[in-house]
Formats: sequence, structure tokens, C-alpha cells
Amino acid sequence: MAIVFMLIRNVTPFLVGLIFIAGIFYTARFFREIHSPRNGIAYFMIPATQIEKLVVGIVMTSIYYLFMMIIVYTAGNLLGTFLNNTLASLDFLKLDGFSFFKHIPLQWKLFEESIFYPSWLSGEGRTSYMGLICRLFLIIQSTFLLGSIYFKNNQAFKTILSVVVIHIALIILLLIEMRIFLGVNSVQIGAVDKDFNTWLKILKNTVHYFYNFLPAFLYAVSFFRLTEKQV
Repeated sequence: MAIVFMLIRNVTPFLVGLIFIAGIFYTARFFREIHSPRNGIAYFMIPATQIEKLVVGIVMTSIYYLFMMIIVYTAGNLLGTFLNNTLASLDFLKLDGFSFFKHIPLQWKLFEESIFYPSWLSGEGRTSYMGLICRLFLIIQSTFLLGSIYFKNNQAFKTILSVVVIHIALIILLLIEMRIFLGVNSVQIGAVDKDFNTWLKILKNTVHYFYNFLPAFLYAVSFFRLTEKQV
């Protein structure tokens, strides 16, 4: 991971995408032992309560994972910048004034202000990319942690498929509500009538509270699912 961060240290979309993708597969495979007859027996015989095992899973796939990602990113960024600037200063790598490496100052892209910041997530205002990652990752992590407990195999793929299906169903429900409460003719792109703007404000607040309380709900579901799990 440090080597990968060395190569993409200043490309913010790749940095954010790598952290999310790696976190998805790490979280989705965290409880894979409980789906194996051999490993599952040993896991459930561990002298700890189910809530303790779940808390360990939550801490390992969220706090620990993000903390280690920051350490690895810091190491990769420092080492990558140092090697790049060292190679840029070597004369034999320059050809007729052209250098394959250019001096680049040390940058911390993950801690810069985020250009994209969804206001439905935590109201108005901006934050750094790392702050945005922490908030969004908590939602993603709780979703795939439940998928890790619920699905026996291909946890990441099945969880993604389930999320897509659920969101499609929610979008269809949303369109039906727009037709019922606003009428077909008033639902237009760029509509500015009072009812439509009021409805949008209610929708925004609903989505805001829904996604902020979603991790706690998914953790509760994960606990009950882990409690009833049998080998």
C-alpha cells in the first residue's frame, strides 16, 4: 500500500478511491471465519460475548483501518516525494535540458479542503478529504460489515448488489411520492414553485438523518445476525 501511495500520492480521486475499495474488501471479509464449519466452531468457542466480538470487528474495520491508512499514506507520500526530488536533481537523467522527473514540493492532498462535499451528509460547510472519507466510510463500513456476517461467500459482490437493488427501490418510491404529492406537471427540472422547494428541503433533511443514523442501525442488525449465526 505504501508503494501504491508513492505512485498516486498527489492524485486525490485515486487516493480516495483506493481507501474506499481496500476498505470494502477488508471489511467484507472480516467475519469470513464464521461461515466455515472448521473455523466457525473455533471462532464461536472464543470466551467472549457476541457484543465484544462485534465491537472488535467495528474497531478493526473502522478506527484501526483508517488510522493505518493515514500512517501508510504518510510514509508513501514522504518517501515518494523524496525519491522524486532526488531523481530530479540527478544530471545524468536530464537529456538536452529535459528531465524525466520534475521537482515537486511535498503535498498533503488528503488533508486539503474537499471540492466535493455533500451537504446532505452533515449540513452546510466544507471539510478536508480525510474528514469526508471518515464520514462516508462509516456508512460503507457498517454496510459491508453486515454483509460479512450475512452472506456466506462473495460477501463484497453480494453486498454491493443488495445496496444497488435497495437504492433502485428507494428511487422508484421517491418518484411515486413526487407524482402523488406534487403532481406530474410540477415535477420538472429547474422547477421553482414553493411546494417543490419545500418538498426538496424535507427530502434533504430526511436523507441527512437517514444516513447519519444508518451505521447505528446496521450495527444493531449485525449484532442480532451474529447472535443467531450457527455453524
